Amino acid sequence: MSTAPPIPKPNDQKEASNLLGYRIGCAVGVLIFSVIFSMILVSMKPEAETREPEEPVVLADLITASPRDVVVSIQANGIARPTQVVTLSSEVAGRITELSQRLDAGDRVKTGQPLLSIDATDYEAAVREAEASLARMNATLTLLDTTEATTTSQLEVSKRSRDLARADFERLTRLSNEGNAVSKAVAEASERTLAQAESQVLQLEQTLKLVPSQRIETESELAAAEARLVRSRTQLERTRITAPFDGRIVTSMVEQDAYLAPGARMLELANDSELEIQVSVQASELREWIPFDEGKTTTGWFPPLKQLPVSVEWTGSEQGYEWTGTLDRVVSFDATTRMATLAIIVSGDQLMAKEGAFPLTDGMFCRVRIPGRTLEQVVALPREAVTFDNKAYLSVGGRLSTTGVKVAWATEDTVYVSEGIQEGDLVVGTRLVAPLEGVKLENAASDQ
Repeated sequence: MSTAPPIPKPNDQKEASNLLGYRIGCAVGVLIFSVIFSMILVSMKPEAETREPEEPVVLADLITASPRDVVVSIQANGIARPTQVVTLSSEVAGRITELSQRLDAGDRVKTGQPLLSIDATDYEAAVREAEASLARMNATLTLLDTTEATTTSQLEVSKRSRDLARADFERLTRLSNEGNAVSKAVAEASERTLAQAESQVLQLEQTLKLVPSQRIETESELAAAEARLVRSRTQLERTRITAPFDGRIVTSMVEQDAYLAPGARMLELANDSELEIQVSVQASELREWIPFDEGKTTTGWFPPLKQLPVSVEWTGSEQGYEWTGTLDRVVSFDATTRMATLAIIVSGDQLMAKEGAFPLTDGMFCRVRIPGRTLEQVVALPREAVTFDNKAYLSVGGRLSTTGVKVAWATEDTVYVSEGIQEGDLVVGTRLVAPLEGVKLENAASDQ
């Protein structure tokens, strides 16, 4: 069961009312004091000066335009390679009996220098056999000539003897027919002599008839013997391997006493007296800038290029090794990528560097500069001076002005402008981000 709260007494109510009034008075006093103090602080604050905002200034590199004639230089990269690389293979079978030196990769060889020898015993025997056969055939021909001459002489004698025997036989027959007594033995002997003489003539004539066919057969055998001798001597020569040109051993696959079969690879030689660098250029560069020899006509392929001197630089060295080559020909054209491959030839004295004795060698990665046609009166500017949409910024009266330009040629670092910029114009050479037209410009170079 709950109890009712106590009823306050009259004196307690009066004290509570006085306390509430006191608190309200204190709050009002604090508020009035804060307002008065704030007004005093505001009245003591010094007045701020009013200034107009300063005009922004953009620092930029300013370039004075100076038109000039420029020879277009097409830059491309390629690897120097020998124009002649030959693989020497064994043409005969046999064991390697002699090596002139170790024949290691990288060794230099001279034209005609002996490199190795293959066992020649069998091939020397084949040469002697072919020579003997040839001598035998020559002797047979000589014998045929002698036989023919002797038989011809014998035939003349035999014919004379036959004629005499026939005359004697006819004389005896006539005497017998005239009733003269003729010995039966004499008549038979005369007949027998005539028969022998005629037989001898027939034999000699048959022998002479066989001589031409025998000569043809012997001459055929003689030609075969000569061919065998040539083949045998050739095979014998092939047992001695010499260098076909001045060059360098690229690969060696031979060892002392190793057996070689016909066709076995022995050495790979490179002729370093002439190197070729193949580089790729865009079809547009080939069409617009690289000159062709217009005096020569071709059908079905590119006309010949002008034989221009080309600068060749080794990219693998910071010492600036440089050589001079010659623009040679168009090697190929890729219709898919629209890239053309050109060949630059470096040979002879050109293989030596312009400064220093370091030569251009196989495998060097090189940068070539091909001189092209001439651009007349163009302004050379850094890449940063022209935007991607072919605009440039000028300083006109110290303020920025935008102008459209025509780019005639561009490299990795430089843009050549043919229209839109006049001689003496101040061109902004600094890359500007969202520039404001008419903004004030100052030359950064003069500031420094």
